[in-house]
Amino acid sequence: MSKYTSEFKLDVINHYLSTGDGYKTTAELYDLQYHSIRKWVCAFNIHGLSSLTKRYTSYTSDFKLSVLQYMDQHQFSINQAAAHFNIPSPSTIAVWQKLYNEGGLAALQAK
Repeated sequence: MSKYTSEFKLDVINHYLSTGDGYKTTAELYDLQYHSIRKWVCAFNIHGLSSLTKRYTSYTSDFKLSVLQYMDQHQFSINQAAAHFNIPSPSTIAVWQKLYNEGGLAALQAK
């Protein structure tokens, strides 16, 4: 189960978008880390409400590689790529990057 409900995330996002409060002020108000709010808002701006639903996804090695290549071609950060591809946790991409750097495409294969 997700630590925060979709409704709570939407409340936080709506507050951020409808007030002049920045990420840090909103984070203090809701007792959150500001980077969580930044991630939610960025994903919401790209994918709308679907970005708030919990997903249990298994990614193919081709998809993982395409994300890494897209990041390289467009100079995207891990956070930007996670938002762009609607991947809930940027750390997922960080793991793919590490695996790929150490073992190439074969390392991205599902076990």
